[in-house]
Amino acid sequence: MTAEILAVAREHLAKEGGAALSLRSVARDLELAPSALYRYFDGRDALLSALIMAAYESLAAETERAADQAHEAGNTDVEAWLEVPRAARRWALERPHEWALIFGTPVPGYEAPEDTVEPYARAAAALARPVVEAKSAGRLHSDVSIGAGARTDTDAYELRRAVAPVAEGLSLDLPVPTVVRLVQAWATVIGLISLEIFGHWRNTILDPEAFFEAAVRNLAADLGLA
Repeated sequence: MTAEILAVAREHLAKEGGAALSLRSVARDLELAPSALYRYFDGRDALLSALIMAAYESLAAETERAADQAHEAGNTDVEAWLEVPRAARRWALERPHEWALIFGTPVPGYEAPEDTVEPYARAAAALARPVVEAKSAGRLHSDVSIGAGARTDTDAYELRRAVAPVAEGLSLDLPVPTVVRLVQAWATVIGLISLEIFGHWRNTILDPEAFFEAAVRNLAADLGLA
């Protein structure tokens, strides 16, 4: 029953967006009394949280699968890294409304649960994995100093502190500049996909896939992958 409720809720999400989602409308499509849904979800926010968690879990699984397959195939570091952004883009193109739910405009008055951190971190870890493996094997090409992007020692300290949650949360044994570049890469991948999904490339980028491919290859080079 929970699966059926979520399936109908996704249909509403596609038609109306997260802000318009309601248990009453979902119950109507299921030919149930709204009170019946409260056995499964104690309100609109609980239903929204379930949809968001399912989306994050699905995206995490897809990016992890791509990273595993690239590793098993013995791809170069660059090709292994590229498979994760490609997988994220494919997922978004297949599930644009779920992508919009987790990376689009926040639903007014709603705050996502802390539980979303874990699957989100898994997707980020999949992106970081080829970089970590290249560094461990001595194949990561980087001549960037620890203070890269910082003008003073104080700036360098603040930069290190800024990315500490990422480095610690993902257990990244990487120099601070590389962690910074990984965060920049992840933000760029999300931004590129979002611009395409939300229609902002119209009449600007005529071949989004070719542009995405070139952009993520540039990100791989910035990360020191070869």
